[in-house]
Amino acid sequence: MTTDKTIGYRKGTQTAKLNSDKAIQETNSSSIVSKRSVERLYYPTARHSSENSLSLEDAHFFRYFVQKPQRRAPLINRGYWIRMEAVHTVVKQFLQSNPESRKVVVNLGCGYDPLPFQYLAKASTDRSKTIFVDADYPDLINIKVNKISESVDLLRVIGEQYNLNPFHSAVKLASASYYCVGCDLSNLADFEGALKACGVVREGWDWLFIAEVSLTYMNTEAADKVVQWASGVSRGKAQFALLEQILPAGADHPFARTMLRHFNRFNTPIKSVYKYPTVEDQINRFSSRGWNSVLCTDLQTFWYNHVSTEEKRRMEGVEHFDEWEEFFLFCQHYILLVAGTGNMTKSGQSGVSLRSSTVDGAWNIDTFDSPSLRRRWGAATSTSDSSIVYFGGLSPTTRLATSVLVTSKDAASFNIKSTTHPSPRMCHAIVDLAPEKFLMTGGRGSPAAPLSDCWIFNSCSNEWEQTTAMPSSRYRHAMATISPGRVVVFGGYFDNDSSSEWLLFDSESCTWTTLECEVMLGLRISPGFCWLGMYGILSGGFNRIGDIYEDSYRWSISGNRITLKLIQIGNDNLVRAAAQMAPWTEDSVLLVGGIKPCGLLQMNDSFKIINLTEMSTINIEFDNKEKFPMLIGCAIHVTKDREIVVAGGGAVCFSFGAYWNELAVVRPLALPKRQWTVVDEARNPLTIGSAASTSSREEKEIDSSITKSGSVAVGEIRVIESRSIEDWKEIHKAGIPVLIKSINVGSCTTTWTPDYLKDKVGFDRQVTVHVSKSTAMNFQAKNFRYELLPFGNFIDRVYGIKNHGNDSNELLYLRSLSAANPKSRAANLVEDFPEIASDFQLPPELKSFIGDKAFCSPLRISSPNVGMWLHYDVTANILVQVHGTKRVRLYRPSDVSKLSFPAGASSSLIPNVFDEKGGSIANVHPLETVMSPGDIIFIPPMWLHATLPLEPSISINVFWKDLESSLYSQGRDVYGNRDLKAYEEGRVLIKRISKSFEAMPADIRKFYLARLSDELRVMD
Repeated sequence: MTTDKTIGYRKGTQTAKLNSDKAIQETNSSSIVSKRSVERLYYPTARHSSENSLSLEDAHFFRYFVQKPQRRAPLINRGYWIRMEAVHTVVKQFLQSNPESRKVVVNLGCGYDPLPFQYLAKASTDRSKTIFVDADYPDLINIKVNKISESVDLLRVIGEQYNLNPFHSAVKLASASYYCVGCDLSNLADFEGALKACGVVREGWDWLFIAEVSLTYMNTEAADKVVQWASGVSRGKAQFALLEQILPAGADHPFARTMLRHFNRFNTPIKSVYKYPTVEDQINRFSSRGWNSVLCTDLQTFWYNHVSTEEKRRMEGVEHFDEWEEFFLFCQHYILLVAGTGNMTKSGQSGVSLRSSTVDGAWNIDTFDSPSLRRRWGAATSTSDSSIVYFGGLSPTTRLATSVLVTSKDAASFNIKSTTHPSPRMCHAIVDLAPEKFLMTGGRGSPAAPLSDCWIFNSCSNEWEQTTAMPSSRYRHAMATISPGRVVVFGGYFDNDSSSEWLLFDSESCTWTTLECEVMLGLRISPGFCWLGMYGILSGGFNRIGDIYEDSYRWSISGNRITLKLIQIGNDNLVRAAAQMAPWTEDSVLLVGGIKPCGLLQMNDSFKIINLTEMSTINIEFDNKEKFPMLIGCAIHVTKDREIVVAGGGAVCFSFGAYWNELAVVRPLALPKRQWTVVDEARNPLTIGSAASTSSREEKEIDSSITKSGSVAVGEIRVIESRSIEDWKEIHKAGIPVLIKSINVGSCTTTWTPDYLKDKVGFDRQVTVHVSKSTAMNFQAKNFRYELLPFGNFIDRVYGIKNHGNDSNELLYLRSLSAANPKSRAANLVEDFPEIASDFQLPPELKSFIGDKAFCSPLRISSPNVGMWLHYDVTANILVQVHGTKRVRLYRPSDVSKLSFPAGASSSLIPNVFDEKGGSIANVHPLETVMSPGDIIFIPPMWLHATLPLEPSISINVFWKDLESSLYSQGRDVYGNRDLKAYEEGRVLIKRISKSFEAMPADIRKFYLARLSDELRVMD
């Protein structure tokens, strides 16, 4: 099996070639770590040990070449799994064929791939008749040979009789069944000489050449010579297995653009894709160079035709996976080709021929800059013909709980007035419910955290109101309004045992009704779905293991019963999952984007009008394909003038990077271009000034933001912009909490993934964490324990990756301590986590404002849905959100007497201010917000606050002493929560005063103490 390296040369100067060769060899480091991640997760745990001589039959051989394993993201794991599986399928078939013949397997561009060891260790492999040859750059092969020679287990596999100084300068290791050859394949004569020296070029032997993403890095002419040479060198039967990239929709497709840019950026351009961009081109490439039999398919077709249902189901139990569209986009851009020198055969994948499809005139794509719309898997609905509201979705850093207004009207602001909002989510659904109202249902946080809550948005007042939840959680479902106030929900991820496929919501009674249907369609994820006035259309969708349904139905509703009628449109390009569907006329629908079950959806097939009366289709085609959007995870809106607005959308293009759509509007060329804009949700930003005193401004600014919710007044933390030190001086002087959104705080918001943190900090580093089964940790109640855990264990449990044998119901929270001396020194991110500290950067103006007053900077990492107790800090601080979302509630200092703070304590007795009881305390003045990555909250001294992460959360506090140093208490204070010196001394004096009254009768004592208390108040 190969890794991503070339084995040829690059034109240009010798220096340029050396630089290119080095860059290409370095791709091995990334790919081998990814394959090790797959090996650890997707293959059974191996029993192997050199100490007790257990069998190496099913050993994990990648472990010998990867010192620090990392768990890759599910999409990366799944992509590398299918690459590995495709190559193994070919190798297994080759080794099982012609059992009497001698066999040679040559891995061209092997890198550190342990494929020979995986087969030589199996009892089923006849070692006397099987030889493996690994070939790659000399420098890389030398490293591989060193790793092999240092491993007792690997030497056991190849046999005790091996030679590290063999008979040819290119042969670096030789044994009876395994050879390592360091050679540049641009010199085929030298490579063939090395093979002959190994004694493998013999008459009648069967050969298999493997090139997994290796030939494509060579100059195409040189790579083609390797293909031609391999067909004749064997002197017997030969096969060639090629796995590499293609461009099935050309270089303008968003996935292709992202992929090509990735390889170019790392000075490792892939080259054969330009000359051989399609399956058919690759077949012709081999059939014209001595290969009589050529079979070729993309990896999506391999997934459907060669991976069993049982294996797919097994994989679903390994890790949560909800990236089917992105997985198939990757698979559609990679091919597996198997060529042979035997009988003449040429075969490639093909779909059903198009049925009467005509082009609907000329169309154009207009794009508009829209950074705040760089989100996917949100949902949108129209507020008018020229405006839509888009809510939630996944941004480049996190899931969102905000909305944007997309409009062709002049709109200066978009103010959301609600005090309560839906939580951050993606994969939810939104439809028009009634005039000026729309309904949002379900969705998810992570794939393991589906939602059932439902909300109604009033587009007149711009307010959210929660309504009755669905009977059970679901996401990736479909919705359609069948009449004002009545909405049908179908499909999505849900529990088949407890949920109905079909539901009906009635807004008048705010109730959900289960609908009956004679035909059980089973779980359908992201189907095409819409209502045309008298009936609806349902088409395609995924099942749980990624298969795409190939049927379409006309559906209708009568009472509580759904009736389905199977329809035949006869066009393979209409069978899709994750497509957007919208009414076009009373008897036709618009189908946009999605994933086909066979082959990449071509750009000119991506917008298709289906006439349901004539059962015919009309294509919408474009000239400016360079602006073509990624039609995955987007929302669409059709205006009365037949503009098609594509809002949001994009995809993670495997390991090549993410692609984010700009706002795109598709229009007939005859229709003049309109200007569309995206207006961010706003919440009345605070104007910084100095006209009022601190105390009066506090009352004025807070009271103006308050709305009543039950018996408690809840305000919103004001959102501002800060650009200078002067701004921060005004923020600090005002003494009011403010929120600054989407600030650049360094690469941490994107790089601090679980794998990255475990790799950089170290899996085994010990950290002290809070552990509790309560969803509201409380310092006064001590409903948690402190536990010393390996950092990697802690991260796995926080993110739900692995429990490591612990109680899955336990919630964890890390507030970092000083690594040098946790009992006497305050936490300091730079000193305590130097491996990752440089990823975090305060805005320069804020850093300058704090200056040398900085006191401590703890790192906070928390499980989702575990609230932290209400408390106050004596020092000023900022809270910076790095990953995940976090609910934050603050109370003004004057509320302290109403919030159950024991004398001398900085933590409240209230179990949970976020629950119904804790949130209904009268005569207090809470402020609240939900933080997203890049958000900063300024928390002035003595402001009471509590937090509740809504998902796995990472944040950083920066505390600074903003008062004269003489005012602070002396002595040890590692947490920064010791009260000011005057208060601590005052408490001592109060005890003395109280003691001086002890000899008096109780009523007189109370009388005078009350008078002293009044005098203290007057002094304030």
